[in-house]
Amino acid sequence: MKVEVKLFAGFRKHTPEEAQNSFFMDVPHGSTVGDIVASLGLPADVKKIIFVNGVHGDSTTSLKSNDRVGIFPPVAGG
Repeated sequence: MKVEVKLFAGFRKHTPEEAQNSFFMDVPHGSTVGDIVASLGLPADVKKIIFVNGVHGDSTTSLKSNDRVGIFPPVAGG
């Protein structure tokens, strides 16, 4: 199944070269956001802010065909 993925801020460096902003990934049925994170090589030790179809999720969130996944690094400021 296909899901659309968009990486933000420092995670953009993990976007495939041919992709502009978002990109599509073929993933097996039953995949989770954690499976995408692992396949893209995002650092396991860095916290992630995850949205699936505009709703807050986490690495255990199950995916369905045509889901849209956004992954952000943590944001800090003052």
